[in-house]
Amino acid sequence: MAEIAVFHARDRFDGTNLQALIGGKAATLWTLGQAFAIPPWFAVTGPAFLENLTPEQRRAFDAGDAMDGLVLGHDLHAAITAAVAQLSGKGSLLAVRSSAIGEDGQSLSYAGQLRSYLNVAPDAVADHVLKVWASAFADNIAAYQTQRDQSSNTKIDRLVPAVLVQVMLAPQVAGVAFGCDPVTGNPDVCVVNATPGLGDRLVSGEVNGALYYVPRDPKALVVATEGGNDPLLTPAQLRAVEGLVRRTEAVLGRPQDVEWAIEGETLYLLQARPVTTLNSRGDEIVWDNSNIVESYSGVTSPLTFSFARYVYAHVYIGFCQLMGVSPVKIAANHTRFFHMLGYIHGHVYYNLINWYRLLALFPGFKMNRAFMEQMMGVKTPLPDRIVLDIAGPRPDGWARLVDSLDFARTLAGLVWHQLRLPATMRDFHARLDDALRGDVASLELDGLAQAYRTLEEKLLSHWDAPLINDFLCMIAFGISRKQMEKLGGERGLQYHADVMIGQGDIISAEPARLMREMAELLAGDDAATAAFIHADDAAIQHVRARLPALDRKLAAYFDRFSDRCLQELKLESPTLRDDASTLYSAIGQMAKAGSGATPRHDRLPELSSVIGHNPVRLFLVARLLDWARKGVRQRENLRFERTRVFGRVRRIFVTMADHLTRAGHLDAAQDIFLLEVEDVLGFIEGTSTLSTLRGLADLRRGHQDAFKARPAPPPRFTSHGAVGLFADGLIPADSNARAEATPAGDSLKGLGCCRGTVTGRVRVITEPKRATLEPGEIMVAQFTDPGWITLFVNAAGILVERGSLLSHSAIVARELNIPAIVALDGVMDWLTTGDLVEMDGATGIVRKLAP
Repeated sequence: MAEIAVFHARDRFDGTNLQALIGGKAATLWTLGQAFAIPPWFAVTGPAFLENLTPEQRRAFDAGDAMDGLVLGHDLHAAITAAVAQLSGKGSLLAVRSSAIGEDGQSLSYAGQLRSYLNVAPDAVADHVLKVWASAFADNIAAYQTQRDQSSNTKIDRLVPAVLVQVMLAPQVAGVAFGCDPVTGNPDVCVVNATPGLGDRLVSGEVNGALYYVPRDPKALVVATEGGNDPLLTPAQLRAVEGLVRRTEAVLGRPQDVEWAIEGETLYLLQARPVTTLNSRGDEIVWDNSNIVESYSGVTSPLTFSFARYVYAHVYIGFCQLMGVSPVKIAANHTRFFHMLGYIHGHVYYNLINWYRLLALFPGFKMNRAFMEQMMGVKTPLPDRIVLDIAGPRPDGWARLVDSLDFARTLAGLVWHQLRLPATMRDFHARLDDALRGDVASLELDGLAQAYRTLEEKLLSHWDAPLINDFLCMIAFGISRKQMEKLGGERGLQYHADVMIGQGDIISAEPARLMREMAELLAGDDAATAAFIHADDAAIQHVRARLPALDRKLAAYFDRFSDRCLQELKLESPTLRDDASTLYSAIGQMAKAGSGATPRHDRLPELSSVIGHNPVRLFLVARLLDWARKGVRQRENLRFERTRVFGRVRRIFVTMADHLTRAGHLDAAQDIFLLEVEDVLGFIEGTSTLSTLRGLADLRRGHQDAFKARPAPPPRFTSHGAVGLFADGLIPADSNARAEATPAGDSLKGLGCCRGTVTGRVRVITEPKRATLEPGEIMVAQFTDPGWITLFVNAAGILVERGSLLSHSAIVARELNIPAIVALDGVMDWLTTGDLVEMDGATGIVRKLAP
């Protein structure tokens, strides 16, 4: 008889390949046995089967021939009988299941192919072991292996049938659960199938049972279908099953197909196997637009996407250099920098897998992952299973010391960059002014191409000052806010918000100041005010002619802020020089109302009244707050310099479009936005394979029209394999979207970012270009950008679904003293235009009021 003929659940194993001994199913149970409730079991080993064969049967087995006349040898029969007696001392019925070598593997499951027997009497176990053995050589197994052999072009070894013998349960409910959606591959949902009593009929397909989709997020809505409204499982039991699946996945390292049962108060794990449908789907990519949609909402042009892709790549190469990543690592990951963004049905997304691969290059990432995720603005981190695959486990011992030293070196580098920041800013502005010098309108095509290449060389590849300041600003803001909360609680947080207000020289507030001054010049002149409200160009020209002070201020506004428009980072967005109607209307509305947002001049309370009178603490916290305040101001001002660069790029390509249209290579100047940057430059510089750009523009126009006609993809979803091959199947009916419900109740809480209490009607704005606000209305938006300033100035309050305390809406609201709340998840669905609400910009609470 084999050295180990029977292997018990509690036996030790000191070898290297337990599956070769007891098969995949039993080996998995042994691995999980220390952490999960599993019914008692033993396994008849694979070597015992081979030792039990006669010489003729062994030759037939090795040759792949039919296997007949299997019998149990005396010694093996005695060993099984003894094991059964130990397992079923109280006369329990038993399950006899296959656990073949190779069964329940990552590529082959053999699900339903080998025989399993339930409710077997103890004295019949040995006979059923023979039946399970025989099922491994049935015709269906040969057909299954042949099919998989042909599809994978890989020779599949013959099964060695180990057998699992396990105590039967008498559960109230049982079923199967998948650690991901087995159809879509979505890892953020657990699919639970349940039925009363034993789960065998569910597994065999005889009954459908109740089906539940349980999101990974415990706050998200559980979706029940196909009988799921029956109270088979309570919410607590559903979460317990989901937790069982997640813990199994954590131990085994990939999503699992788990059979489970509830007997009494105990949740049992019966068996677990990998979700094999994932293996043929290709590499997993998680797409997310949670931070980029503010800049690139809706369908984005090919020209904008190709430019943004280049900018992101080179900016983050520079950032890695600043963070102390070695040139060798940067070079090895060169391709990933150019695949940080994706273009899905015309919409721009982050490729989070590549983002994390680049984050993992930073010294100290494994030890400080949460900190770096926060600094980089990651809203919903990747699951631990993916990050573990990307970055590996947290280091320990010597590796941890090396990682800590690397991180300390990076921190020292950041201190050095902070000390040199004033000089870095001066150098950056000198390069910026030099690169933006001159008018591109008079240049020919080759000169325009050279002007663009100059921007690439002098600025886009050397974006150091904004990067350094941005990163240091987020660190200073985060640390200072945390310290104020620790030392002053809610009062400390409010003080922190207030201290960022009224800095005076934040450029984002300057448009509002100029608009207010122009509105004052219109005040009392009803005809002029009406001309501005209705954006009547002809009438406005007459007003400008008779009000020279207004004319000068408008000219100054256009000279300074003509590139600051709605969706200003999209090159196809019309600027104020193309269409100034939103600006005119906002000025007219301010003049009519007789007021507008004004900067706050409240005197802050003494810092000591918030955090105490310890002089050392006061000195350190004051310096920390001053560091954060300066960083926020410089961050917002440097973002305006980004606006100037994008405006320059827009003018370069629009001028190119005029030349190409006159030459007959484009049908209309707007067609330039249907091309990618290198399409245009290649045509000018002699590297294009096309003789004209018209056909390419026509092709892209058709795709853009199709993108605009279809629903937008969800904010976050997963794809597998080649994205282009399955583009139409990436988002099947939002199945990859996280299940979320519209907020319920009469109140909603977000992040208060400018104090003040306002009661008023709301106006929900989805299209800012055509929107206006009546006096006293509270503006509601999904997100904002600097172009929304024309709406901000007339808002009594601001409610934004997305954003943070460092987002543009929060900073400008604080500068203009407009009560504001951001990060109000679901507010766009929760409120409708005309709803009466009370908002508190300090606490972040919005309440619906009775009409």
